[in-house]
Amino acid sequence: MHLFYQPSASQQTLEGEEARHCAKVLRLGVGDLIWVTDGKGKLFKASLTQVKEKEVKYLILESIEVPARSNRISMAIGPTRKAERNEWMVEKMTELGVDEIQFLFTEHIHHESIRRVLNPERLERIALSAMKQSQQVVKPFISLHRDFKEFLAGCKQNNKFIAYVTDTDVPEHLVKQVQKGEDTLVLIGPEGDFSPQEIELALSLGFKPVSLGTTRLRTETAAVMACHAVHLAQLI
Repeated sequence: MHLFYQPSASQQTLEGEEARHCAKVLRLGVGDLIWVTDGKGKLFKASLTQVKEKEVKYLILESIEVPARSNRISMAIGPTRKAERNEWMVEKMTELGVDEIQFLFTEHIHHESIRRVLNPERLERIALSAMKQSQQVVKPFISLHRDFKEFLAGCKQNNKFIAYVTDTDVPEHLVKQVQKGEDTLVLIGPEGDFSPQEIELALSLGFKPVSLGTTRLRTETAAVMACHAVHLAQLI
């Protein structure tokens, strides 16, 4: 199906890139049927009433409330030093299904280059495209937190994990620790991992250590693996 994004159900108009894609790429015409999502879990069946490159109008024929997952999935990550890796990470986690992607200022990231590696508008476009491509109706909330301690203190999920291992202490894999049906948050460290002080802080605030396997993973790979593990834990 052709899926489009319009955050306001009352507007019934596609503009910008959504309109161009409908009119010029897909070459849809008046009377054609499309699906529209608000990115918050609602899906609308609609019929096109006007098709122009800069503005497409439609009439909603049916409104569908798509059942939400019983568990919300949040990923909190120290961003990598390369923009394309952060973008790939957002794309893949969105395809898997994630509710929140929260980038964290940590001790081992280059704070002065954060604007270069995290472009909020571009990340939103990537998440939107991935949501539509994977035929989902929930667009993840993407944010940046500058105060690591404040962020951790405000986390209320029942399942709170921090992914790290040491040479002497290897915790159980994440998939074995997730409680089914419970909201889950996983902390993923940046290149260089979390500092000992950050790990100690997380543990003191109720985060449980988890493993993601026997190999050392890049930040973006670990984030995608963790997101998948949370989904997998609901099935086994």
